[in-house]
Amino acid sequence: MKSEGCEQLNSSAQISFAVLGAGNMGRRLAKSLRAFDGVLIKYVYSRNLSQAQNLADICGATALDDPRTIWGDPGVDAVIICLPTFTRLETLKPAIDSGKHIFCEKPLALDHSMADEIQTLLSGYSQTFMVGQVLRFFWEYSKIRGKVVAGEIGDVGTIRLSRRVGYPGKNSWFADPAKSGGVILDLLIHDLDFLRWTCGEVKQIYAKALTFSHLGTQDYALLNMKMESGALGHIEGSWSHPVGSFRQTVEICGSMGMISYDSSTSENLKLISTSETEGKIASRISLPESDPSNDPYANEVGHFLDCIRSRKNPRHPRGTTH
Repeated sequence: MKSEGCEQLNSSAQISFAVLGAGNMGRRLAKSLRAFDGVLIKYVYSRNLSQAQNLADICGATALDDPRTIWGDPGVDAVIICLPTFTRLETLKPAIDSGKHIFCEKPLALDHSMADEIQTLLSGYSQTFMVGQVLRFFWEYSKIRGKVVAGEIGDVGTIRLSRRVGYPGKNSWFADPAKSGGVILDLLIHDLDFLRWTCGEVKQIYAKALTFSHLGTQDYALLNMKMESGALGHIEGSWSHPVGSFRQTVEICGSMGMISYDSSTSENLKLISTSETEGKIASRISLPESDPSNDPYANEVGHFLDCIRSRKNPRHPRGTTH
């Protein structure tokens, strides 16, 4: 049976966590959690017990290679799920049945069938459930969205988003599109989420990718779309760049100007506006870089903690609670 939920927690109440997955994201989110007061990481789970133990030693937690201890422990308030996408149902079902607060890394589902089943499992669920779309917590993307929504560049005409990284592992589950979904589902889900969050729903889409072309460690995709607003979107995603490389860019053009961002430059964000009344280009406005302590992963788990304690809903994909 599903839990009926718990009473609202005060800001000082300790929240006990289990982290499922001791890979890159599990480590990153566990590190972020430990920076908050009133948080205890009780367990770290991985099918690889040695990997679980390495992270558990850092967190002062107990390492597990069987998650049933977590589901049966009423002292665990919340779980962080950072396991491979194709294992979602085998993890979410017992997590929901045990009534835990759940933070699940993106992508939430591998296909429509899995998404429908998860939606059914969550129907009426009273505990906090949040999907880890960390791009919403990058200060640059949040600032860009705020300016677009506020109308600072006028009516949006075109949106260009790009995300280019190295292949995540030719010998890992990422290399099997049936398990990862390939570059569009696993990587460009960030940009698709940001696009909908900022510019509304997509009306038409044409996409081309190398995902199922059996080219080994090369996966690349281009998506062209028409938004319901009439704006045109262009998204590029690559798993074909050198391993260890990373670059993300944004360019949004409107009737009153353009806002752009490129992670590879020292100029993090710039807004170039045109004045309709004067008919000339205004001087460029350079926004200051973020405080180094403004970690998007810490902001993300901080939001999750706040939602648990205040019993409010996490951010909706369109930027509001639901």
